[in-house]
Amino acid sequence: MKRLKKFLLPILCVALFGEIYFYPFRSSFRFSAGIIVLNLIILISDPVSEFKLSLLSGMAVFLLRSTVDVFIENSSFQYIYQQNLPSGIYYVFYGALAVFLSIKKYQGKILTGILLFSAIDSLSNIVEALIRDGHVSFSMVQIIIMVGLVRSITAYIIYVLYKNQELFIQKREHQKRYSQLNLLVSDIQAEMFYLKKSMADIEKVMGKSYKLYEKYKDDRELQEDTLDIAREVHEIKKDYNRVLGGFESFLKKFETNDLMTLGDMKNIIEENTNRYLDAKELKNSICIEFDFRDNFSLKKYYSLFTVLNNLIVNALDACTSNGRIKVTQTSDKEHIYFHVEDNGEGIDEEIIPYIYNPGFTTKYYNDTGKASTGIGLAHVKNIVEELGGSIEVESKPGQGTLFTVSLPKNSLLG
Repeated sequence: MKRLKKFLLPILCVALFGEIYFYPFRSSFRFSAGIIVLNLIILISDPVSEFKLSLLSGMAVFLLRSTVDVFIENSSFQYIYQQNLPSGIYYVFYGALAVFLSIKKYQGKILTGILLFSAIDSLSNIVEALIRDGHVSFSMVQIIIMVGLVRSITAYIIYVLYKNQELFIQKREHQKRYSQLNLLVSDIQAEMFYLKKSMADIEKVMGKSYKLYEKYKDDRELQEDTLDIAREVHEIKKDYNRVLGGFESFLKKFETNDLMTLGDMKNIIEENTNRYLDAKELKNSICIEFDFRDNFSLKKYYSLFTVLNNLIVNALDACTSNGRIKVTQTSDKEHIYFHVEDNGEGIDEEIIPYIYNPGFTTKYYNDTGKASTGIGLAHVKNIVEELGGSIEVESKPGQGTLFTVSLPKNSLLG
């Protein structure tokens, strides 16, 4: 029953399109569009039994045409038998030839596939004509071959269009997953930066605790307490190391020699930004524009993605209604420049010297009232400096902010 259900929709399509007829060159021999659908199903469906599909299609065509002749045309059973049985035999013969010639093997070879489908169609039509009329004229054979070729070409044109659409959808899904992966790696890198900063603080606490232990040798009780603190902090340090090791192991899986073009990166960032705007319901109030002048191949694209993503999110958070953000890329002989400009609330001049300090923030979440972690810009500056570049900021309260990132080409390009 399950196997029959698998064939139900395809054979119904073949039968219904089999009722669409045309008479080429005003001949008395009629041709249907059903075989175009059958060819297409054989090409698209994987796996499928060509013979079973053709056999069931022939039965469906016979039953449908017979039903139409009985209830609409009021034809006799003899007429129905003579007119419709050859059509059913056509499909059976078609399926047998398709299996014999292993037509499925040639679906990717367009010219060979067209010729084989055309040959199977033509031979099956000749057999049908011989059963129906007892003879076939040379002119009719010519028409049959021409129609077989046209129907095969039509089926392959639809098949190629279908595959192109399928590839387009797959590419979009791949880009979406790749975009999500970039966001994940970006977030992990930010968390690693925060953990590394905490590791440095832990080292300081351990150092201070041990100094106290050395300083108060005469006070046995205090010495034991400070030593206990040092031990506990050391255990925390080991836990942090394990977490960092896990993150670093995860990231190494993505640190390959693969390259990404600036154009692809722009598309991914643009898609991520649009999703962010949709999630925040800001699409109608904030306009963002991307203008990348070059299309270099990048090898450290994860790092660059993290930098741009953080700067763009900060710009979005700084904007309110009628916000405008422009992300541009330029270059000269030795450097690549990225500019993220917004017309948001701006930054006070006295605050600018502190914006890269880890933990510094002026951002609070309205729903919780909690402050942001304040590691975004610190993380950005850290990455930029690791790449041998620099970051500058220009801002005027109430007018907007411009971040300019300068990176050496030799640190980014593959």
